[in-house]
Amino acid sequence: MKRILLLMLLLLPALWARAGEPFTPTKAGTTLVFERTKANGRVEYTSTMQYTGVRREGGKLIVEYTFTIHGPGGNELYGGAAPMSTTVTADGTTEQDLGASLKAVLHNMFPGAAQEVETVPARLPANLKPGDRLPDAHARVKTGVLTHTMDITEREVLRTERITVPAGTFDCVVLREHKIEHGVGRERDNICENWYAPGIGPVRHDSYRLVNGVLKLNAREVLKKY
Repeated sequence: MKRILLLMLLLLPALWARAGEPFTPTKAGTTLVFERTKANGRVEYTSTMQYTGVRREGGKLIVEYTFTIHGPGGNELYGGAAPMSTTVTADGTTEQDLGASLKAVLHNMFPGAAQEVETVPARLPANLKPGDRLPDAHARVKTGVLTHTMDITEREVLRTERITVPAGTFDCVVLREHKIEHGVGRERDNICENWYAPGIGPVRHDSYRLVNGVLKLNAREVLKKY
């Protein structure tokens, strides 16, 4: 029995590797720093994702991290660091629970308020190729008397591309999606393009507004440190 368990433990990393590298860090201690600028070049904010732990739960990995947004002057926004997690399934698919993420940020802002959450996670398979279409994602979080909703639809892989950002050069898949948010300080209706690198996740995010039938760049977010 001990030999069987040992063999399973030795084979497990290989099985995960064959499944495809997920679009998220899976090592505690990793820190990603992003910078978001408006179309006019003005820095809007920086955000930091600090990966604090990875654990197995059944056949899945639970990757824990904190998410913090800083204003141009360095001050923490939205109540400071919010605890979040990403799930990685055995085939390498990442699942981001949008409802839980929103709940964490809103709890920081309104710590005494009761919360209700409904969610459909945003799924991102490991082995994506151009033309792949992904399922919609949704979140609705009620915090006290306030309600915040997020819907991500029309998710399609456009292409693969090697890009260079301040943190380095990465081979990515490019995903386009339609993102609508209504809620606390958020009224957005954007077309977004996201560059995802295996083992890291997003390294660039462009958001566009549709103006008279033409897409206009609203903001760009890039990986600054890794």
